[in-house]
Amino acid sequence: MTWLAWTVLCAVAVAQPGWAEVQVGGEVGWQGQAVLGEVNPLTITVTNGTSSVLSATLRVEQRVGSGWRGAGMQRLRAPLLLAPGGRARFAFPWPVEAGSAPVTVVVEEDGTELARATLPLRLMVEKPIATVGSVVAYPAGGPMIALAPEDLPEDPFLLSPFSEVRLTRGAVVSAPAAEALAAWAAFGGGLVRDGETPTVIPSLSAADLADAVARHGPRPPPRGLLIGGTVLYLIALGFALPPLSRRGRPWGMAALISVVLAFSLFYPLFFGSPQAITMLLYSLSSRDVSRFSCDTLVIVPIRGGIQEVSGWWVERVPPGTERSGMDIEWAWGPDGPRTIVAANPGQTMILWRYGRAWAAGGTRHVVGSVAVDAGFAPLLAAVGPVAREGDLVYTERIAERQGGAARYEYRLRWEPDG
Repeated sequence: MTWLAWTVLCAVAVAQPGWAEVQVGGEVGWQGQAVLGEVNPLTITVTNGTSSVLSATLRVEQRVGSGWRGAGMQRLRAPLLLAPGGRARFAFPWPVEAGSAPVTVVVEEDGTELARATLPLRLMVEKPIATVGSVVAYPAGGPMIALAPEDLPEDPFLLSPFSEVRLTRGAVVSAPAAEALAAWAAFGGGLVRDGETPTVIPSLSAADLADAVARHGPRPPPRGLLIGGTVLYLIALGFALPPLSRRGRPWGMAALISVVLAFSLFYPLFFGSPQAITMLLYSLSSRDVSRFSCDTLVIVPIRGGIQEVSGWWVERVPPGTERSGMDIEWAWGPDGPRTIVAANPGQTMILWRYGRAWAAGGTRHVVGSVAVDAGFAPLLAAVGPVAREGDLVYTERIAERQGGAARYEYRLRWEPDG
C-alpha cells in the first residue's frame, strides 16, 4: 500500500460516524422492559472512541410523577474515567413510576457535552419470572426473562422487577449473587425456587412509622422558663429604674443587662437551637441474610432545605400510589454514592435501601421477654409475625443532635432459635 493510499484510508476512517468520538447508550429494565412501580436496572454503556483518556461526568435526568399529584426530577451524577478505545458498562437502580418521561443520558467534560442519548420507556405492569440457566420449558402464568447465572446482579435492588427467580438444575450462582437473592427474598418479597429461601420479614408498616414520627416530634420550648424569666425581668426593671433615674448610678442597669445576657446564654445552651429536621433510621437485619439489611429512613422537615445522606436510597411508594413529587439525586462522593433530596416543610419523606447487615454488638433480648425503648416499635412489629418464643433479638439505639437536626437510629437483628 502506497503512502498516499494509507493517508486516504486513515482520513476516511476518522471521518466515519462512531470513530474518534464518545458514544453513550443504554436501556431501562431487564432486556429493555421496565416494570411499573418498581426499581429497575438502568444499564448504560459508554465507549471512548478517542485517542486520549476520557475524564468526564455521566449525568442522567428524568421527570417522574404526574402533574396532578406533583411531578419531580430524579437525577444521577457519576465520575467517568475511560482509557483510549475503552468501553464501560454500568447498572444503576432506577425507580420507574407512572407518568415518567424518557431518560436522558449525557456525557460531559468540563461543561462541554460529548455525547447524549434518550432512552425510551417500554413499560410492563406484570412482573416477569426470571429463569436462570438452561430453559427446558417456558413457565406458565406470566412473562419470562431468561438469564445466565453470571447475569444475576449483586445488588438486591436490581431484582425488584421479578416476581420470582427460578434456578434450573446445574445453574451455579456466585456467592455475592446468592446473598443478593437472599436479601431480596427476605426483605423485598421475592420468591426463589430451587434455592435456599430465608424467612420473609414484612416491611415496616406506614401506621407504625406515623406513630414513630409523632413520638419523635420536636420538643416544645420551655414556656414556664420563658414566662418566669420575663416576669422576674420586669419586676427587677420596676425596682431598678426609679433609683437609676434619681441617682444616675449605673449599677442597677448593669445588673439588668447581666441578667438578660445570662438568660440569653442559658436558654440555647440547655435547650438547644430550634429543631429544623427530624431523621429516623430503622435498620433490620436477620441471621438468614449475612450481607444485607433492610433500612428505612423517615425524614420530617420542619424547615425547607436540601438533605444529603450516605448510600443509595429510593422513595418508598405504597402500592397503588405514585411518587410524592419530590426531587431526588444520586451523586458519587469520596465514600461512595450519596442521596440528595429536596425537603419541603410539613412533607414527610420515607426512603428505603438495602444496607449493610448489622452482625455484631447490641443488647441481647429473648423473644417473649423483650423490654426495649418504645422507638423500636416499628421493627418489633415487623419481626413479630415470624419470631417465635426463644428467638434472640439484638437492639441498639443511637441518638444525636447537630445544630437543628435531630437524628435517631434504631437497629434490630433477629436470630431464630436453633
